[in-house]
Amino acid sequence: MLSSTLCQLPLGLLFTCVLGVDAGSRHLHIRDPNYDVLGGANFPDPSILEYQGVSYVFGTVDGAGHDVPISSNADFSNASGWSNITDAFPNTDVPAMGSGGWAAAHTTWAPDVNHLTDYDGSFAMYYAAALQSNSDIHCIGLARSLTVAGPYNDSSTGPMICPEADGGAIDPAGFLDDDNTRYLIYKIDGPSVNGGGYCNSPEKTSYNTSLMLQQLGNDGYSGIGGPVVLYNNQGESDSYNTEAPSLAKGGDGTYFLFFSSGCTSANSYTLSYLTSISGVAGPYGERRVLLETGSFGAFGPGGADLAPAGGKMVYHSLQVSGDISYPRVMDTARVTLCGRNASVS
Repeated sequence: MLSSTLCQLPLGLLFTCVLGVDAGSRHLHIRDPNYDVLGGANFPDPSILEYQGVSYVFGTVDGAGHDVPISSNADFSNASGWSNITDAFPNTDVPAMGSGGWAAAHTTWAPDVNHLTDYDGSFAMYYAAALQSNSDIHCIGLARSLTVAGPYNDSSTGPMICPEADGGAIDPAGFLDDDNTRYLIYKIDGPSVNGGGYCNSPEKTSYNTSLMLQQLGNDGYSGIGGPVVLYNNQGESDSYNTEAPSLAKGGDGTYFLFFSSGCTSANSYTLSYLTSISGVAGPYGERRVLLETGSFGAFGPGGADLAPAGGKMVYHSLQVSGDISYPRVMDTARVTLCGRNASVS
C-alpha cells in the first residue's frame, strides 16, 4: 500500500513524496551538486557546521600544510564563495601531541565540529589521530575552541575512544537529537590490524568495520552507557569496508544513517544510507545508494556529512578516476529527507 506525505525541499518548495515499497526509485532533482568547490584542493572527509548563517567545513590533513583545513561560505549555494583554506587545528603546542600525550602530530583524519550550545557555548572538534605508540592505529580525540574557526587544542593524555585491539576508531561525527541528547558515531577500523584489509590485498578480509553509536553527556565528552553497533559491512560487496557515518533526522522522526562503503582509493567507493523508525539506536534497514561513481559525473563519491539543519551536504570525490594519488576534492549538494527516502538536489 502506498501513502503520501508533504515534504519540504531545501529551497523552501513543497512536494508530495509517495511512500511505499518502490519509494527508493523516486528521486526529485532540483539542481546538480557543485563539484570541486575548492578549486582542486585536497579536502578529504569534509564535515560541515552551520554557525550564524555561515557554512564552515573541516577536512582531513591535506598534505599542503594544514592539519585540519577549514573553509567557510556565507552562501552555500554559491560554489565560488568559499574562503581561502586555513588551519583550524595546527598540531603545534598541542599537549595531546607532545611528549606526554598520545596522538602523533600531523595525522588528523576526518574532524567533525559541534557547537555545545547546551553546555558552555564552546566548539568541540572530534578527530582521529595515529597513536604515538602504534602508528598503524588511529583513535578518537576531542579538541576544543571558544571560536568556530579555532585554533583548537587538546590537553588530554589519552584518547577519548580507542579500541586498539580491534583496529582503533576513526571517522567520528557528533549528533544532537531533538531532546538535546548528544551522541557520537564512529567506525571501528578493523582493516588496520589486517594489513589494510581487502582494499590493500583482496586475500585480507576484515569483517569488523562496525559503525558505532555512543551516547555522551552535554559536555560532548563523558560517555553514558556503552557503545551500540548500528551497522557493519556486508562482505565482498562492500569490499569489507563501511565508514564515514553521519546521522540526520527527517521531519517525521525517521533517522537516516549515511555512510560510505567500498575502497576509499577506488571507484567502488559509494555513499549509501539506512533508515530507522524505531529510534536513534536502530535497527536500521532499507539500505539505498545515494551517490556512486557516475552520479553527476563523480568518481568514488563518499565521506559525506550533513548539516544538522537545512539539508546541506558536503562530500569528497576522486579528482581522477580510480587514482587517489590525485586530490580528493570537496563537492556540495542539497539533500531532501522524505519518509524513508533521501534525494540529492
